[in-house]
Amino acid sequence: MVGKGWDPNATIDIYFDSTDVGAVFTDNNGTFGLALKAPTIRQNGLTIQIPNNAVPGAHWITAVERITQLQAQVQFTVSGLDWPQFQFDAQHTGFNPHENFLTPQNVGNLTVRWNYFTGAGNTSGVVVANGLAYTGDYVNGSMYALDASTGGLRWLYPNGPVPGTSPAVANGLVYFGDYGYLYALNAGTGALIWKDSLPSSSTPTVVNGVLYVAAGPVYAINAGTGAVVWTYPVGGSEGALAVANGVVYAGSFDHNIYALDAGTGALIWKYTTAGYVDSGPAVANGIVYVGGGDGDNNVYALNAATGALIWKYATGDSIYYSPAVANGVVYVGGHDKNLYALNASTGALLWKFATEANVTSPAVANGVVYFGTWAPDDELYALDANTGALLWKLYQQYGFSSGLAVVNGMVYANGDYWGIYAFGLPQQQMAEKFSPPERPDPARLTPDWSLQPSSAVNTPLKK
Repeated sequence: MVGKGWDPNATIDIYFDSTDVGAVFTDNNGTFGLALKAPTIRQNGLTIQIPNNAVPGAHWITAVERITQLQAQVQFTVSGLDWPQFQFDAQHTGFNPHENFLTPQNVGNLTVRWNYFTGAGNTSGVVVANGLAYTGDYVNGSMYALDASTGGLRWLYPNGPVPGTSPAVANGLVYFGDYGYLYALNAGTGALIWKDSLPSSSTPTVVNGVLYVAAGPVYAINAGTGAVVWTYPVGGSEGALAVANGVVYAGSFDHNIYALDAGTGALIWKYTTAGYVDSGPAVANGIVYVGGGDGDNNVYALNAATGALIWKYATGDSIYYSPAVANGVVYVGGHDKNLYALNASTGALLWKFATEANVTSPAVANGVVYFGTWAPDDELYALDANTGALLWKLYQQYGFSSGLAVVNGMVYANGDYWGIYAFGLPQQQMAEKFSPPERPDPARLTPDWSLQPSSAVNTPLKK
């Protein structure tokens, strides 16, 4: 929203709904400029953060001149956000910082919103993008796209055996691998765009038009064409690759963790562990976190630039699933049937939560950590991320062994033999959380006099 026809050199308060989020001076012609771009509003170097509790839907931007009370309003839509690849982002932090519907206070009310039965063998992780939930079924050999709100089938692609990996969505395409090919499909229709023959294929990671895949060696593949950009022989790798700041991080069966240049594949460093590394790394704040497998019970924290060991923490058994990192805490589960919360800087144990089976990759959002377990425990859990207190759990025969997605007030998970589930608050509570705000009356808005106005921008729109 940009104003024209205001008083010259006047102070204008900008409100998001009823909150004064910034102020701006008009120029000598009574003009100011305001560029709107979620999740922030940018105006002449001033970044005004949209409130974290802004739910998806229609909101209002209001401008009010402080002295004369001249006013103008425009509607602004906050779009729902996505969980487009394994563990949320290319760094595989497993942390959605935008979730604001589910909280430690209400997550105990989670209920099944829908369930889509694929037939069996649902160990593929779930990702959510542009209103669709994507997952694979290795028994029937299909990739599914389901309406994220209702669970209705949009399309399926019957490609053959699909391993227990997650798809990734970017630039209108969905990518996934099976035991012999890497696929790119139109994300809206399921039409095949291209496929590559690879020895095997892990969960793909998408960054800046390039797919990074562990398929024995590490591959970098042009996401638009499927052409191989480079490959690096890491000694056997199947875990999900993390990519951060131009570096690809990979675990390997040769007991090493590798850091490779994302553009060229050149080796930057490698770190040798006590066993093969099947866990996918997670990268946050300049540190790589990864779990050891094959008798190596350690969680490792390495300097992302140099590979130097910062700390390691010994759990009770091997770690085959990826950690999550959020708000200075590393969450990691292992085959010793515990979920651990470790200080991300020091490795000190903050708390641990005991289950009756192997713990899979956790996901964190808005003060809650979610994870699934295998048989015989067969539970999906929600814990307080700060204390480890149990907030909610759900039993499902055969358990939940795949990657989760937590987005827009919903938790998406694959029950191993019962299809994909979407959990949310009961309908009435969801409606209350998603209700759009009422249009504010500009005359009733109160300016924040402590805000320091910025200068005008010459990008006028009519008032």
